[in-house]
Amino acid sequence: MRKLFYFNSKPKSTLWDQMWSSRTLTQELVACEIETAPRTSFLTFIPKNGKILDAGCGFGKWVLYLTRRGYNIIGLDNNELVIKRLKNYDNSLQVEFGDIQKLRYPDDHFDAYISMGVVEHFEEGPLSVLKEAYRVLKPGGLIFVSTPMVNIIRKIVIQPILNILLRLYSSFLIYKSNRDTQAVNNSKFTTKKKRKYYHFLEYRYSIKELKSFLIQSNFEVLKSILHDFHGSKDHCIGLGLDFPFLKARNGINFQLNSVGKLISRILEKISPLIASASVLCIGRSLKK
Repeated sequence: MRKLFYFNSKPKSTLWDQMWSSRTLTQELVACEIETAPRTSFLTFIPKNGKILDAGCGFGKWVLYLTRRGYNIIGLDNNELVIKRLKNYDNSLQVEFGDIQKLRYPDDHFDAYISMGVVEHFEEGPLSVLKEAYRVLKPGGLIFVSTPMVNIIRKIVIQPILNILLRLYSSFLIYKSNRDTQAVNNSKFTTKKKRKYYHFLEYRYSIKELKSFLIQSNFEVLKSILHDFHGSKDHCIGLGLDFPFLKARNGINFQLNSVGKLISRILEKISPLIASASVLCIGRSLKK
């Protein structure tokens, strides 16, 4: 398990608002077609007549994708901007504002629960969210949970570098905070300096860790799958996130440049575990 921070002078909520505003729903629907792991899993495992909750739906791409294919799916998110955006795009969509840790739905209500890139953002860990998912799922209900994973590149290259940078920046912040406090105490004036602080962003889990969380929450793990844009040879979330210089200029959905495509093809042939961004686990509720 690895803890990831980001540096910003603005409130944490601003990060999500900026991200939700940076992409179009058309781009998101295109992404659905090349996200092979979740797309094929949903279409294979979820019954057409079942009730589905996409908890932390974000852009709402899976709500759109599955609704258009005749599934009964509700999208829920705690960001009012995305809910408004989805309603403006298609007012018939079932999307709601809410807290996934305190769902308003009764026990045994849903046949399937989708969580794509959500539970890793809770600093206290994912168990409270997963146990709430267990509560609202029917006996034998299915859960689909995807989180960023500690792939080989992140383990041996990215994380050691981030640890060094975090230690250096932490020391700088402590020094700067003490210096600024002393300066204010010795002066009648205050200055409006922009300070950058680090905020918790997410955890990155190993496949074993994510399985363990599901088991602790009373789910039987049916399957675990590497989750990236494996439906395309020209896109890779893992490489695009960890090495932004490998992304194509003006490309969408983590499209790679020529160097990135070459590296991606080589790594994919050696092992998908090297650069895959996430892992998707499918579980079944053990509720009687």
